[in-house]
Amino acid sequence: MPGNEYPMAGGPNVEAHVEGLLAWWALAGVDCAVTETSVNWLKPQLAAPRPSVAPSVQAGFPDTLDAFHDWLEHATDITEAAWPGPRILPRGPSEPRVMILAHAPDAEAMQIGAPLAPDSMRLLERIVQAIGLKLSECYVASLSIVAPAGGMLDTASLEALTARMRHHISLVAPESLILLGDQVNRALNPTGGLDPSRNLPFVNHSGGIVPAAAIAHPRLMLGQPLAKAGAWRVLQELVKGWGQ
Repeated sequence: MPGNEYPMAGGPNVEAHVEGLLAWWALAGVDCAVTETSVNWLKPQLAAPRPSVAPSVQAGFPDTLDAFHDWLEHATDITEAAWPGPRILPRGPSEPRVMILAHAPDAEAMQIGAPLAPDSMRLLERIVQAIGLKLSECYVASLSIVAPAGGMLDTASLEALTARMRHHISLVAPESLILLGDQVNRALNPTGGLDPSRNLPFVNHSGGIVPAAAIAHPRLMLGQPLAKAGAWRVLQELVKGWGQ
């Protein structure tokens, strides 16, 4: 069993450490100790070069997180202002270790006022637990705070919401990002896909850059268990960078 490769939140607690590691393997779909084909789950990846910081495109957005939240809740000039349905606002502490980003709430999530549907939220809680955190310690947000018609964003809306999210990230000031699904990943990391063999990308925002782990959306993982193994490998790389 791996030793101390993974920094765990809350100090050196052996039981919590072991529980987190077991959760990792369960998340990755491992259900046996030995297989006919060996797999090097812990193969290290080369460090990715840090890109240059993108120029700020956030002029006109509120410049504090509290003001930004109030603007999202009440403004009549946001992209989603005329869209039907409640606004699902971001939640969580500022300056977290992890900021989790999804594309948009789906219809089931909208009905309960949550960023993800219940089954997806439960799996997300397990994912976060596997990297030594509680979901309440993470900041959770979506590109769009209202479900778009047909579940897809048109080009103009996507560009506007991506610019808004880059500013949002700078206000939250997370140590790292977890991007749920290909849509939000391509919006913030247009040159990368959901390839667990790639180095971690860095997402530009108005305050600098932040490392990001792009994984499949929990909804997809529930239907395709093999996607959990890819998430495990990518999140492992993210955890390695904590505290450096």
